[in-house]
Amino acid sequence: MQVSVERIDSVKPTREFIELPYRLYRDDGNWVPPLRMDEKLKLDSTKHPFWGHASREIFVARRDGVAVGRIVAIHDRLWEQTHSEKAAYWGWFECADDREAAAALFEAAAAWAKGRGCTRLIGPMSPSPSDLVGTQIEGFEGSPVIMMPYNPPYHDALVQASGNRKWKDLIAWLLDDSAIPERLERIMPRIEAKGGFTLRTINMKDYDNEVARFAELYNHFEQVNSIYTPMTPPEVVQLAKDLKMAIDPDITLFVEVEGKLVGAAFSLPDMNVSLKAAFGRLLPFGIFRLLAARKRIHLIRVLSMGVHEDYRNRGIDLSMYYHLYKRGVPKGYFGAEMSWVEEENVSMTNTAIKLGGKPYRKYRMYEREL
Repeated sequence: MQVSVERIDSVKPTREFIELPYRLYRDDGNWVPPLRMDEKLKLDSTKHPFWGHASREIFVARRDGVAVGRIVAIHDRLWEQTHSEKAAYWGWFECADDREAAAALFEAAAAWAKGRGCTRLIGPMSPSPSDLVGTQIEGFEGSPVIMMPYNPPYHDALVQASGNRKWKDLIAWLLDDSAIPERLERIMPRIEAKGGFTLRTINMKDYDNEVARFAELYNHFEQVNSIYTPMTPPEVVQLAKDLKMAIDPDITLFVEVEGKLVGAAFSLPDMNVSLKAAFGRLLPFGIFRLLAARKRIHLIRVLSMGVHEDYRNRGIDLSMYYHLYKRGVPKGYFGAEMSWVEEENVSMTNTAIKLGGKPYRKYRMYEREL
């Protein structure tokens, strides 16, 4: 039984590539099937704006002709500009528990990256730091929340046996007590009276401009993360389009000082509950299953929160968390996941602890010198 790796020379992903995880995970009740149409769009190098500044190569591993694994090698010129480093990413990795096939996939990705002059291979990112990031290594009980990855526990061993080593870990913090922390309730009136800031929810009637404002702030405060590249305007437009139907305005918060946006908390209901019901397709009946499942959503994901550095130490971050409690709990959101937080991010870690959060899932980023 021999392993071979095939390079898929196409601007669009093949059906075989898209369908592989549906076969590998068919008996895994925790896996959340992504919408096939979304996966196709993300990998279409002629349509998705990420590929305006990046190139990619798709590889499929076969054992005796049957697809058993896949990977995408990515060369992002924006990473080079941001970090002054010629590095490539890998993403969309899926594989049976087959070390030979996994090693062959990573060798193909490394050779492609090296051929483009890259000196380091990092990942997973599918396709960028603003999307699915990391390999899950802890906390496999239950399904992942929206826009967080999921994989079998054996993936970490496959990746490391294929020549990759830990670069850094990312932590997901769970806030599962719907009662507002007593200390937070006590200090908030004083903080908000002294802070000189105004908190409001996103204005969906001015949605495109609101997203643009958020993206400008995001590209500022996310620079604290070593896994960061700025979102380009076309990517912002695409993200706004992708997420509009999922947004609950009551839990997407903006903070202003004299009309200037200085802080934001971008949160989403855990739409994975609905996506799981749709099983990857909106038609013919997936859309109805998706809508019906929304009433079962009781968790939110705080996927991006930050304050402009010139306005920190005013309690703006605590105010945003306080109002997420005040607005979310009456709507049936009884818990929140803060994810992801780099393990070296002391500030966010301390905030999570103060709010009563607990680290309950861990995701790993890897590196490989070329």
